[in-house]
Amino acid sequence: MGPLWLTEDAILDIDAIWLYLLQKEGVDTADRIVTELFQAFYKIAGIPNSGHRRADLTTRDVLFYRVFSYLVIYESGSTPLQIIGVLRGKRNVSRILSRRLRKEVT
Repeated sequence: MGPLWLTEDAILDIDAIWLYLLQKEGVDTADRIVTELFQAFYKIAGIPNSGHRRADLTTRDVLFYRVFSYLVIYESGSTPLQIIGVLRGKRNVSRILSRRLRKEVT
């Protein structure tokens, strides 16, 4: 299990996921899914580059790792592992990542 760092956007994503699941499914499901996400973060940190590239979503050097219907998006080769987002796959991931890139540049 390696070290990891969650960006502010990733933390906000996780909070939004938990709140959404709390409203739709209840506290037990919300807690279980967020726990599974954190288990995946530590798994990825222990096995760097275990995700896959998605050229259809971004040209940025990031990898994607699926957990249920969510995409964990992290910087390839970062130490500590930098989680930059946790997004539901049905969202417009390309647009969201593009906005986040612009925000980092300015």
